[in-house]
Amino acid sequence: MVQFRFVVLRTIAKLRTTANVTMVIKANDDTTQKLGYFSSSPGHSCKHIRDSGDSTGDGEYWIDPEKNGRPLKVLCHMTTDGGGWLNVATLKKADSSPTWTAEISYRGISNYQNNLMAISTSSMRQLRSHLNFTQLRFHCSKENGCIFHVITVINSTGEAVVQYFSGQSSVLQASCGSFITMKDDNSYLAQQCHRWGNDGSRHYVGKWGHFNKNGEQRMYDHSAFVAHRYHWVVYNNVWLCDESRGNVFATSTEDFWKIYVR
Repeated sequence: MVQFRFVVLRTIAKLRTTANVTMVIKANDDTTQKLGYFSSSPGHSCKHIRDSGDSTGDGEYWIDPEKNGRPLKVLCHMTTDGGGWLNVATLKKADSSPTWTAEISYRGISNYQNNLMAISTSSMRQLRSHLNFTQLRFHCSKENGCIFHVITVINSTGEAVVQYFSGQSSVLQASCGSFITMKDDNSYLAQQCHRWGNDGSRHYVGKWGHFNKNGEQRMYDHSAFVAHRYHWVVYNNVWLCDESRGNVFATSTEDFWKIYVR
């Protein structure tokens, strides 16, 4: 009787152990199957991860834009305007004279942690060939309170802007009607879209960009500006967020210029 009881107890203990191990394995399997958590289960894009329901807020995720088994870790913003945003530029002025060079491959977006990451126009074109994103988000903020924060709209006007900044067109595009402002935007720049740009004949033409600054850094050099007044410029050691060169506020380590696609 004693021996029988011992066998029963040992069997029960073994079953409990097996059940616990099975539960742990199952829990781990559930985690690894979530899109974007590990390199073994990347999403196609930040939007793909958001749409799957697997996102857990802003942060690092794995994506594989080319679906070729070469995933990369990127920064996804999953809260603003419904989320699904992929960071393609993060620039912070960490010292008196920081330098940065535009990434020549879209895969440079994985360097976001150095705070001097920004991809070139050609890289944007590469990325769009794999993801076919339809929106851009420009967001700069300075400690003094200047905030420029806009998102291009999903219509033909907004699409033309995406094409311009993705290097699919060199034609300056209409600014008014091409974007919406976010709640935290307090910029004069966004309020005066009809005065943006320079098309080569004159200023104040109501266009994104500058006819003479539409190369590989077009997202950073006079991308949006009202001449002599308000600017988005983060290039060649000029750091302007809704400011002019003659009225530049002090720059702090908390200031940033970021661009996202979705």
